[in-house]
Amino acid sequence: MIVLRPPEVGQHREWLDFVGEFAGAHIAGASADAMLLSTLGDPTAYQAWVAAMGAHERGEDLPPGRVACTTRWIEQDGEIVGSINLRHELTDYLLREGGHIGYAVRPSARRRGVATAALRLMLAQASRLGINPVLVTCDEDNLASARTIERCGGVLEDVREGHRRYWITLPDTPQGYAVRPLDCQPLRGRLVELRPVTEDLAARVKAGEPQPDWAPDFPREDDLVALAMHGEDGTPAQTWGSRLIVRRRDGAVVGTLGFYGPPDETGRVEIGYGLVPSARGAGLITDALALAVPAALAAGATVQAHTRADNVASQAALVRAGLRATGARNAAEEWHYLIERPGGTA
Repeated sequence: MIVLRPPEVGQHREWLDFVGEFAGAHIAGASADAMLLSTLGDPTAYQAWVAAMGAHERGEDLPPGRVACTTRWIEQDGEIVGSINLRHELTDYLLREGGHIGYAVRPSARRRGVATAALRLMLAQASRLGINPVLVTCDEDNLASARTIERCGGVLEDVREGHRRYWITLPDTPQGYAVRPLDCQPLRGRLVELRPVTEDLAARVKAGEPQPDWAPDFPREDDLVALAMHGEDGTPAQTWGSRLIVRRRDGAVVGTLGFYGPPDETGRVEIGYGLVPSARGAGLITDALALAVPAALAAGATVQAHTRADNVASQAALVRAGLRATGARNAAEEWHYLIERPGGTA
């Protein structure tokens, strides 16, 4: 029987035996590069590494450029036969070639269905975290791994820089992302990144300096207003301020999304968003709301929005993000939408 277990301090000897079988080759999903692996024969270093993996799963003490991740050892009849790692979000590198999940099976345990069973178990963990769909990649010439991914439902999107990129859509799981409370860090989805507006960028905008990564029709007038709504870097005002909507396929800034300040005395925040005409109709706002709304809820806020009665696309995007129409209108005759914070009331 194949099971996934968290790394344990008491399995140092078994883990060294597992690593030794790779004879210095890279071990995917092991949460350790060659330099780190070379130090882990020392029990103290190994113990610290196991503790670090636990912290990284909680999103704590992450090295620069790294994301929260879940690392598990693949065990069969008490033997460590592989390693597998689930990254909770996708950096540019992970979106391009690394994927959400990486795994490796020791040579002596291959061709026994271990990788397929382990991948299915980790996909279940992704579902519990709210990650759907899941990106899994392999080298273009690794046909065995490609078959494993395809058996688990992988649909090939493309091949980039020698890597096959498969998306696996999980049944009975809403599309979405692993949720962490809103903070000053970027939020990354499949289609967009929501990048907080910094003091430096706001100053450049006020000085009339266009940026090289802006789409040709960015900014709109509303974007200029949003870019002016920023707070001091690293403060709640920045967390609950405006963010650039960055299209991930080409890195172009195509709009803004943000909140009009921190939660009020009732715990409510208002969300607003918009895209330049050239970026509309591609699902970018839906992806952006799938990132921002759950993060705000996880931070304890009730999220509301207003949209014109004739803006059917915006209304549909809000509903997909979980907001409901309350039937109320504001002074501008815009319809009111709302989703309550956990444990809250409207």
